[in-house]
Amino acid sequence: MNAILWGLLGALCIGASDCIARVTSRRVPSSMLFLIIMGVSLAVLTVPLFLREDWPPWDLWGWTASAISGFLNLVALFFLYKALARGPVAVASPAASTFTVLLVLFNILTGQPWSWLQVLALVVVFAGVAMLARPTAIDSEVEGQDAQWLRVTVYFALLAALAVSLRMFLAQEAGTSLGPMHALYLNRVFALLGAILLVVIIVVKQRAQVFPKGKTLGLVLLQAVFETSALGAFLIGSAGAGRIGASIGFSAFAAATALFAWWWLGERIGLQRGIWIVVVGLGVMLAVAGNVG
Repeated sequence: MNAILWGLLGALCIGASDCIARVTSRRVPSSMLFLIIMGVSLAVLTVPLFLREDWPPWDLWGWTASAISGFLNLVALFFLYKALARGPVAVASPAASTFTVLLVLFNILTGQPWSWLQVLALVVVFAGVAMLARPTAIDSEVEGQDAQWLRVTVYFALLAALAVSLRMFLAQEAGTSLGPMHALYLNRVFALLGAILLVVIIVVKQRAQVFPKGKTLGLVLLQAVFETSALGAFLIGSAGAGRIGASIGFSAFAAATALFAWWWLGERIGLQRGIWIVVVGLGVMLAVAGNVG
């Protein structure tokens, strides 16, 4: 499977995860979500490494990049969950997906293989997600979701995009040094350490932490599976010369999230956003045609 298809698989997984986060982020404190998601994913990833005795080898840059990427993971998720909790999902997720622009630029500047067709695909995808984030008549039909509400949602999502772009670039760097699965494992290790520290600080401040139960806990666990699978697919696709292709493929998560929100949450998309979701899909097809990895 080439880089772009791995990126698309990651987009589908993160789209499902973000759609679930629309529900869980309203019911569970962010700190507890971080703790459970990172803890569960780390436990799952530990099993195959333990059975094969295949632990991440020491590499200064690989471990450093993984550590920074892990902590940025929490920052990105914090702002993303804020945006998703406010909604609508079809605005929050496309705005967050603009991280692709910075990520592809980082890769081009560091000498990764690229093509002009990929640059055109990037422009098409970015234009599509930018238009997806614009308010429509459907948004005004939802009580409280006026232009100011949508601007704040986009603001949180763009902050998430800034954190995600650097986080994903450093994850790719770690994957180059250590291999995709070792990089993913260390990302979870450092993200979990950050989540534990955050919960301890909150507890010390004598603020209650609510552990999810029942169906909510089931959703959080499913969210953890999708979130970890998304990063894993992205890092596998980024191996070798596929970093730019995987990045552009992953950017389709904006459309994936909107479609999941329509199917599962019943959020209306409307003709205008439907057209721009198709535009994002066409951009990804261009990236497939121009994939040099």
